[in-house]
Amino acid sequence: MISFGFRIQTIAFILFVALATYYCASKNYLVVNYQLPSEPVTVQETEISLIFKDQRTEQILVTQSAKSALKDFSGNFALIVASGNKNERLLGAFSLSSMMETIFRQRFENAGVRVAPQNESRPTAVEIILKEFKLDLIKRKWVVQVTYQANLLEEDRFKGGQTISGNAERLRVVGSKDAEMVIGELLTDAVNRLNLDELFDSSGS
Repeated sequence: MISFGFRIQTIAFILFVALATYYCASKNYLVVNYQLPSEPVTVQETEISLIFKDQRTEQILVTQSAKSALKDFSGNFALIVASGNKNERLLGAFSLSSMMETIFRQRFENAGVRVAPQNESRPTAVEIILKEFKLDLIKRKWVVQVTYQANLLEEDRFKGGQTISGNAERLRVVGSKDAEMVIGELLTDAVNRLNLDELFDSSGS
């Protein structure tokens, strides 16, 4: 007769193998979680046009070492946006450019600023220029870097801007989960560091 202890060990082993297989299974996209900030609505601007430009000097999203670890990654992302009350919304699948534009749109609308549809222009526009975005795997650590510039335009004239840079790293344990976490953490920090009051105040300078 098989002992109760042996049965427990067998079940535990099966569960371990199942979980390891689940987390190691490759997929062709990365899940990015962006956390909206809890910020008072103090911005005076009511509606803007949002312009996004990808001006990275290196168009490669992931280095060769990161690509080898991610295997089937196609360069697409599944974006989940969470608000202060932990309400999470899956917004869909995006390329890097469309994901970044969507994140900034969410950030502005969260602060009470309406963003005009892409096919409509407004006198006031915010131009987001992505300068750098790269995911690397260095000595079992996921390393991600991002740099962008946010410019305020009035009737196509530059009024002021901010440049935000950041980097983060996380130990790779298994699969792509840790890569997804470090990307989400860095984008949350970098996007939320944009000072909207300061940006819109530059219109009067």
